[in-house]
Amino acid sequence: MRTKMSPRRALLTAAIMSVIPTLLFATCSEKFSVFGILITSTLINWPVIRWLDDRQWYREWIKKESK
Repeated sequence: MRTKMSPRRALLTAAIMSVIPTLLFATCSEKFSVFGILITSTLINWPVIRWLDDRQWYREWIKKESK
């Protein structure tokens, strides 16, 4: 059973998901459309969020196996 996300991990995830689109919009808003920036930020955020989630799953799995 998955445990709740720690407050530190939740803050990191929220920061990653909000900072990248903001930076892309601030730097590229004249060149690209809003939808293009949204799609690009999703493509950037997806592997990062998956990586954070996999790390948490692996830690919980190792903790369970070592008991």
